[in-house]
Amino acid sequence: MKTINVNGDIICSDMKWIYDWLEYESCCPADVKNVISELQDEKEELKVIINSPGGDVQAGQEIYSILKAVKNPVTVDVQSMAASAASMIAMAGDTVRMSPVSLLMIHNASTCTAGDYRDMQHTAEVLQTVNSAIMEAYSRKTNLTYDELRDMMDKETWLTANQCVERGFADSIIADEKPVLITNAMIGRLSVTDEMIEKVKAEKKAKEEKKAAGAEILADLDMYGI
Repeated sequence: MKTINVNGDIICSDMKWIYDWLEYESCCPADVKNVISELQDEKEELKVIINSPGGDVQAGQEIYSILKAVKNPVTVDVQSMAASAASMIAMAGDTVRMSPVSLLMIHNASTCTAGDYRDMQHTAEVLQTVNSAIMEAYSRKTNLTYDELRDMMDKETWLTANQCVERGFADSIIADEKPVLITNAMIGRLSVTDEMIEKVKAEKKAKEEKKAAGAEILADLDMYGI
């Protein structure tokens, strides 16, 4: 059995090095692909453990699609929280299990935009299209109607483990599961801001320049036989 840990923010693969630099937990499509590549045969079980507040919708969609394409049996265990994009990933499991103290949250996609009324109308249309795509993952797992799901997403609905089983988001509750502390309050938003990204890039550039300068000094010393 191979295990994929969906911890922290759901991010695109290009952002992974930034989270690693900051020592922040995260999960990207590349992480999932790497574990899947280690599967020995189609009978080996793939377990996905989720403790995530969500994050990037497109990354979540990609991870969902990757997991659904796997021929191996996929079991999803929600230990603490599967919120926003992470709740969509949870729907990829052939079997979805919830810790008795875990939560699942679904809501509408959101973004930031600028421009005139036409830009705003276009953005609203795009968001509604994204919502429909996300809704499809919930619909295929739960068999709830689109109207029911749309209403739940409009309200930003939080579900307990029991409610998830009752409504079809999960198949069972994990017995004797220890509680996991939830510390990330930025539900559905990335923990890393644009300012933090620029700071990390600057730090990385400075480190590389320092390393290059050191190499240049050593080269000069070698030239003089020192």
